[in-house]
Amino acid sequence: MNRIVIIGSANIDITHRGERFPGRGETLFSDYSYISLGGKGLNQAVATSRLSKKKNVKFIGVVGNDAFGEKINNDLLKENIDISDLKIINDDITGNAIIYIGSGNNNQISVYPGANSKNGDSEVKIFSEMADTISVVMLQQEIPIETNYKILEIARSKNIITILDPGPPSKDINNFDNYLNLVDFLTPNKHEAEFILGEKIEGNELEAAIKIKNMGPKNVIITLGKQGIVFSGKENFALPASKVNAVDPVGSGDCFNGALATKIYQNAPIKEGLDYAIRASSLSTLKQGASQSFPCLEDI
Repeated sequence: MNRIVIIGSANIDITHRGERFPGRGETLFSDYSYISLGGKGLNQAVATSRLSKKKNVKFIGVVGNDAFGEKINNDLLKENIDISDLKIINDDITGNAIIYIGSGNNNQISVYPGANSKNGDSEVKIFSEMADTISVVMLQQEIPIETNYKILEIARSKNIITILDPGPPSKDINNFDNYLNLVDFLTPNKHEAEFILGEKIEGNELEAAIKIKNMGPKNVIITLGKQGIVFSGKENFALPASKVNAVDPVGSGDCFNGALATKIYQNAPIKEGLDYAIRASSLSTLKQGASQSFPCLEDI
């Protein structure tokens, strides 16, 4: 069975919402708070599973032997995701994130990687052994970069399509150009694109996508929130965002990647896939939280 595999982070998100962010040394009461599943890898797995016609989504990751890890395990099973290779460890806690959402839906996020940092050779071995059954693999940078590197090399040798979310940005990448050369679809947001280029891109977003593509990836998609996306591949273009009254933007980029992966898996034309991903990510902003806000197939 050909499948979509996501290798990456699994977190519990603790979200606080208020009028503004606390300053240094300041304590503020939040308007309200909630706990939800998170982590770029987990979010992308949920988005992909909800939008897949076939139940062919597998998540590979590491959690701690704790209440947070147990919640992740149980909730992913409810999402019809194969977690037979979700590893549980005793020497670190499940990754978690503290998310502050202020006025205008601006957000700041602090992440403790925890068990996610233990994604390593055993996860690479699992991927390698099942590579002949994989069509698309999705990666992010909340797990060790060297693990991503090895997965990308295997994927290239097996003609598996790769989607890399280069967030959070990292300077700890040896031979960065070769790393990017192994990527089929690179999906930075504006901040990550600026980090890659080492320059501001305001007003020159499409030119920035072209510059990044010239660094190695086959296709580059810069997500720009309310401004839509810019794409550089065999052709270069921009697409507008869907007009919605956003409530919570957290996880919308992960939803975009998950929706895009389903269309790539279906061999859909690139503009069709991007339009679909834009609609899905916009819908994900209409509810509180990350993965629990993601739309299902019948919603789009």
